[in-house]
Amino acid sequence: MKPNKTLGLTVAALSFLALGYFGVQYFGRNTLFPIAAAVGGAGAISYVLQKPNQPQAPNSEPEAPTAPIKAQRKRNKL
Repeated sequence: MKPNKTLGLTVAALSFLALGYFGVQYFGRNTLFPIAAAVGGAGAISYVLQKPNQPQAPNSEPEAPTAPIKAQRKRNKL
């Protein structure tokens, strides 16, 4: 990982830990459990509902030719 990304992830993790610690001190443990469940549920729902950003898998069938193919007429032989 890049140093800036590692530093950012470390700072984010420490800030979340501090937020959780002080949240428990202020609100109490039994209040923070439903808050954490609501945030986790919202994250799970947004993950499921997001549209995929990946291109579709290539089709194994060959593509149709771009130039039109002339149909041949069958002549009736007498």
